Amino acid sequence: MKKTAHDYHDLQQSIDSLIGKFGLQKTIEVIDSLTSNTELTTQDKEKVKLLLVFIISQSIEVFDLKEENFYTSTVQEYREARMSCYYLLKKYTDSSYAKIGESFKQSKRAILYNYHKCDEILSIPQFYKPFVEKFKILENNIINFIAKLN
Repeated sequence: MKKTAHDYHDLQQSIDSLIGKFGLQKTIEVIDSLTSNTELTTQDKEKVKLLLVFIISQSIEVFDLKEENFYTSTVQEYREARMSCYYLLKKYTDSSYAKIGESFKQSKRAILYNYHKCDEILSIPQFYKPFVEKFKILENNIINFIAKLN
């Protein structure tokens, strides 16, 4: 039977294996890096631009889309992929809704709507399993990318 929820025992085993592989000092550095470097500020303009390009390319890959239709298609998968991009950009940068909208040629209002729609969907994942699975993969990729950028 597959375990669905992790507990502190699982966490401790994972930390122990990290320590065994990298040593105590490096493990602490990795954990500190992950906890303190999960957001980019607008002062890091070049990093935010890199993150934007990365998020778009990853969402195209994770949602299995065609790049040429990404910005214009009204098919649900494309809309969900764009919505994920808006949400993750807002969550992991301090960019405004208007600034995110500029990048996608959308209004501030459209970004705001999609951000809250995504937040609502994520609050009831049992009803949106395929989307939530893709979103989690995308978010994990983004977190790893930000950690490497910083």
